Amino acid sequence: MKKILFLTICAFIILIGIVLIRTFTYPFKKIASGEAEGWKPVKNDSAVHRLSGGIKIPTVSAGELGNFDYSTFEIFKAYLKKSYPEIYQKTEHYEINTYGLVFKWKGSDPALDPILFLSHMDVVPPGDADVKSREENVFRPDDQALPPVSKVAEGWDYAPFSGAVAHGRIYGRGTIDMKGMLFSLMESLSNLIKNKHTPQRDIYMAFGFDEEVGGQKGAAQIAADFKKKEYTSMPCMMKAD
Repeated sequence: MKKILFLTICAFIILIGIVLIRTFTYPFKKIASGEAEGWKPVKNDSAVHRLSGGIKIPTVSAGELGNFDYSTFEIFKAYLKKSYPEIYQKTEHYEINTYGLVFKWKGSDPALDPILFLSHMDVVPPGDADVKSREENVFRPDDQALPPVSKVAEGWDYAPFSGAVAHGRIYGRGTIDMKGMLFSLMESLSNLIKNKHTPQRDIYMAFGFDEEVGGQKGAAQIAADFKKKEYTSMPCMMKAD
């Protein structure tokens, strides 16, 4: 028994020695300072301006089962069409239940499964918090950025539908939930189309309009339409929230 224990300890010591020797002699590549700076965003004032304009349209969803004023949603649909004409020209697009929007960008290989990206255009009511500045048409993309937000604000620096661009931020309802996502998708697709890119698989984008009150008239009807077309196994890459 002692002999087996002795051999086990010796084998363990030898293994540790081998690991240490391999570690200290391994030719790790040294990275010079500044060689890997990471990803840097590309400043695009036009894209920021388009998002700002979308924030200014108060597409508020409220009320039971989506019984609310849809007039601003008509304005929002027209705004998207005006802002991204190449998307409307180069994709198959249609409406679900009047205000839900679906875009299909046809791929080169029909054997590949399509992919679906999601967002929604509606926002929650702005509430009654105080507004510090009522200044309109604020667009200062070259401002020095403020430090990152560390706590929830008790009031609005700018009006909730101002779309103000200042201090390195975009202010308003929907900047995060979820017009920021919606416009990011539209910007990406627009740029790919302008650069004459052709995807391998079909790419879909679907935007609901009553997500904040349950999505029964928007997302649910869009899903039913996809199911009817037998797209039940489509990978979904972006959730609505």
